[in-house]
Amino acid sequence: MKKQRGLTLIELMIVAVVAGILAMIAVPSYTGHIAQSRIAEVTGALAEGKVRMEQTFNSMRSYYIDGSSCPDLSGLFKDTAFGITVECSDSSFTLTAKGTSGKTMDGYTYTINQSGEKTSKTPSVGAAQPCWLKSKSQTSCS
Repeated sequence: MKKQRGLTLIELMIVAVVAGILAMIAVPSYTGHIAQSRIAEVTGALAEGKVRMEQTFNSMRSYYIDGSSCPDLSGLFKDTAFGITVECSDSSFTLTAKGTSGKTMDGYTYTINQSGEKTSKTPSVGAAQPCWLKSKSQTSCS
């Protein structure tokens, strides 16, 4: 009698089930880590933006760069999954970073102002929190 080589259908089904279970565990964990790294990236960019705004104020005695327009900080955010909005006046500013849907960060918003007050909102939080939430699952500042 010849020896059979190969796999039976049962063996293939067992491999498929094990691979499916591993994928169900790994994919959400992986996407959570990606979101967490993107959040760290944008909060770092916002902190750098605050420093640049303070440098502008120290040079110009205003947050405006030419008396009527805010500094362009989009270069800090070009490689992030967020877009930046800069609102400023002579004595105040607010930097707002909103997540883009193309990079799966839709619903994430982070802000900082001239006083260093931080707020954030994620898809899992109903109202803005008075801190920067560091992950998708974090729901409060404590």
